[in-house]
Amino acid sequence: MSRLNQPRLDPVRVRAIVLWPMIAQLLFACARFSTAQQSREWTERENYGFKGPVRSVLTTVAKPNPDPRREGQRKLFTEGTPDWALFDTQGRRIEYGSIINGNTFGTLSKCTFHDDGTRVCSNGPDRRDEFRRQETTLADGRREVTLFQGAKLESHQITRFDENGRAVAFHDYDGNGKLRSEESVLFDGDDETRTSKSYDADGEVVLHQRTLVSNEKTRFDRWFYDSEGRLVWHLALNDDGNVLSSWCDVGYKPKQSPSGSLGICRPRLCIDYKFDEAGSGRMEKTLDHTSGEGNLEPDSQEHYNLDGILDEKAEFKYQRDGNGNWISRSVFVWDVTSTRMVEIERDTRTIEYY
Repeated sequence: MSRLNQPRLDPVRVRAIVLWPMIAQLLFACARFSTAQQSREWTERENYGFKGPVRSVLTTVAKPNPDPRREGQRKLFTEGTPDWALFDTQGRRIEYGSIINGNTFGTLSKCTFHDDGTRVCSNGPDRRDEFRRQETTLADGRREVTLFQGAKLESHQITRFDENGRAVAFHDYDGNGKLRSEESVLFDGDDETRTSKSYDADGEVVLHQRTLVSNEKTRFDRWFYDSEGRLVWHLALNDDGNVLSSWCDVGYKPKQSPSGSLGICRPRLCIDYKFDEAGSGRMEKTLDHTSGEGNLEPDSQEHYNLDGILDEKAEFKYQRDGNGNWISRSVFVWDVTSTRMVEIERDTRTIEYY
């Protein structure tokens, strides 16, 4: 689910780092609607959480103890990924791959960039993908970003700005010109209302939500609607993420999972709420505690079930280098049976800088 309309007080809102498909790697550079007001576009290297002129990162993962949580029912993401990444001086990822059997690469992908915005990536000896990103300022001031795979049009996005340079409307279309999602923002003094919709292949709304952030930034209201525009959920939070009020159309079951769509994220704390998809009206809650901004590198996580009972807990211990990048990480999870924290993972990074 898109987090474009999540009330944000931090620039990073990422729960897991994955090896993105090629198209997604290009999309990050578009400075999607929620980040269009930043003074500059973040590099791909920064999107992965790295600080400073990182050239390469080799990550290895060790499992000192089995995970005591029941497989298939785990709510907290804790796993690291043994992988390799190489960045150029502009922060673009030009080589990456997963590592298997300790020190053997799986498929190793390599990418090169051309002056016209074309990105060419080889994924093994028999596959070569070519992507191109084209950005144009239209006559009325709107920005259009078009993505091609080879000669095929994959998608295009159009962003409209107000007289203060703030992005106020965003539309995303597939290669056939069919609208996939849209988002708008209305500024009323210091109040800010964001509305977003996403559509399925038949053009039917699968997600429709509206968020109001109060002018004091101390209250966040979010409303969800079904495909007919009927209100099905409402949640109001204060700036500490505590629920002020909630309402649910009991029995409503969403077509698209609402996971991670109902919370807020601010320095040192991120909170997500999720209504029961069975339609009972109850909510589960996930908390991320951090020493900085966002939840890319949490210090601890907690999950509370639909009855408000703590059922999962994780802690992360880091050792960092002089640039602030972690070079070792230990992951501990709560064993409900023994009530002890068990170390289930030790991750090590070898980082080379320019």
